Amino acid sequence: MIHAQLIEAVGGATAGVNVDEAADRTSQRILDAALHEAASVGLQRITVEDVVRRAGVSRMTAYRRYPRRDDLVEALVRRETQRFLAAVADAIDAAEDPHEGVAEAFIAAVRFAREHPMLRRAGALEPAPVADSVELLTMGSAFIANYIHGEAPGAPSQHVRWVADVFARLFSTYISIPPADPDFTDDAELRRFAHEVLTPMVERAI
Repeated sequence: MIHAQLIEAVGGATAGVNVDEAADRTSQRILDAALHEAASVGLQRITVEDVVRRAGVSRMTAYRRYPRRDDLVEALVRRETQRFLAAVADAIDAAEDPHEGVAEAFIAAVRFAREHPMLRRAGALEPAPVADSVELLTMGSAFIANYIHGEAPGAPSQHVRWVADVFARLFSTYISIPPADPDFTDDAELRRFAHEVLTPMVERAI
């Protein structure tokens, strides 16, 4: 159910890719190296040379898959965004009570950020360019709006889109500047925050 919305939210993500990254172990090795390099120096400062050295592959092997540095960065962001949205979608689908969906999605999103090599250091690293941040916010907001809208006919209403945008911006801020209250490391406290603040927003929107 949610996975169809996930595919729509990341739409066209694989356009222009010459190899099947999901099936190509070497591509995954390169992207894994890029992820850890980005966690170390920031996404904007990674170089193909450093990624190649960390991955233990030749420059030609990397350049056959990612001819430009921008291609490598885009592939990394695409893969990690897909992983993030899939983790959130799985949490929503696993919720037995539909009223728990918002809280479970929020917890899954925060947990992903806490455990992600790059996201957990987001506040200490150089921020992404504004254009990239806007694109990710737009993608996240669309995903959230589709979830809130559910199986209702038509497109998400303006109220739903507003709430989705607030959620996307809230989470983006929580990643870069983790709050002290609620405690970003305490799932129980985050769940209570979701129940008392986020879920009522969704219920009013629909």
